Amino acid sequence: MNYIAQAMKILSTDIGISALRKRWAEHVARQDTVPEAVNKYGLDSRIISYTNNESVIAEQYKVLRTNLYALSPDKPIKTIVITSAQPKDGKTITSCNLAATLSFDKEKKIILIDADLRRPSVHAMFGLSRKPGLSDILSGNVDIKSFTKKPAINNLYVIPSGTINNNPSDIFITTGIKMIIEDLRKDFEYIIFDTPPVLTVTDASILGAICDCVILIVKAGVTQQSSIEEAFNMLQGAQARPKACVLVNTHFLLDAYSYYTKYKYSSYGYHSAEKGAKAVKKS
Repeated sequence: MNYIAQAMKILSTDIGISALRKRWAEHVARQDTVPEAVNKYGLDSRIISYTNNESVIAEQYKVLRTNLYALSPDKPIKTIVITSAQPKDGKTITSCNLAATLSFDKEKKIILIDADLRRPSVHAMFGLSRKPGLSDILSGNVDIKSFTKKPAINNLYVIPSGTINNNPSDIFITTGIKMIIEDLRKDFEYIIFDTPPVLTVTDASILGAICDCVILIVKAGVTQQSSIEEAFNMLQGAQARPKACVLVNTHFLLDAYSYYTKYKYSSYGYHSAEKGAKAVKKS
């Protein structure tokens, strides 16, 4: 069975073009390194959809936003798990930028939750303290309302990971996370979870089973096809709902495989998962 084909859509296939190819490669590559200097907004400059909203890269996050709306027009998706098959594929950068892009809609409230309790980094991206946060809410030490009073930017609220827990996966098995989601659904249009890689721990699969969809980040030229298939297999085995992939780092494909004959801004947007799978490095 072709698990790649089960991904409904490739949401965004090219986030850095032509002159920006090297810049975007570095943008993704720094995912798990020390955060860049805080800029005038108090944010890591890699949240480019906010710090440089008119840039070409920011425009691609807008494409991602539009395609997210189209994933389920009849029953809007509200709870989203963003993950990857393996570390350093750019999931946190994508989570932060998608959340920031969605937050420009003044009529919709967005909340981004750092559910990567082992290697959290959302707090650093927004210049926030790591704790208190999600783990403290789940342990009953902090009221979730303390995180929903003041947005970080626009209409975006952020819940950091919180105090380090020795058994993060056990936290997500409890009914507490379901109660948190149901509570947040009342006030927020989108609830986005940044989770650990699927093949590393079970957290993304557990959360994926209770959220509306899972979006898998695939790093072109790095993520192997076998890893994507295994990730989809694990997610589906846990009854999670993998709906789509976001392909990043596609400058690699354009250089190495001549995936497109030339750059076209109009070529962005939806692509079938079957077409996208051909571009992913095979094991």
